[in-house]
Amino acid sequence: MDDYIKSIKEQVKTQENIEPKHLSNYRDLFLKFIKSDAKVKIEKIKDGDVTFSIAIKDMGLNYQDIQKYRSEIFSHLAVNFIGEVLVRENINEFANILTKIDKNRYADVVNGFEHKKFGLKINRNRFNFCFHISLVQSILNEGFRREVRRKMERS
Repeated sequence: MDDYIKSIKEQVKTQENIEPKHLSNYRDLFLKFIKSDAKVKIEKIKDGDVTFSIAIKDMGLNYQDIQKYRSEIFSHLAVNFIGEVLVRENINEFANILTKIDKNRYADVVNGFEHKKFGLKINRNRFNFCFHISLVQSILNEGFRREVRRKMERS
């Protein structure tokens, strides 16, 4: 048990010396993404799971950037941030998917699961994101609640 505690203490000591440069890589990556004009392409929809892609160059990145930011790109922080921004920016396109779900299966497909995190793969010069369609319903509900609140405040 003492060895286990010592190993944890050593890990904490090494993590205390993490260079801020690692954190600036996230800022650089996000800045490139925010400045880009990313266009999503819906690739696949199956049982509530949606896969969409975006060209690497449309994200403002090139091959050298992929190598430089590899660990940041595949981190939960970057994948979820970039994925959700893309869904929110293209909400009409993703909301259209909800309208195509059979009304008899809607509760099972959409409400039966809850989006937790995005998945990411790089394939054929494209980032391929995967998420659950319940995220889209959640985003639309946020907008609905916001509008109701605004109308209540005005009256």
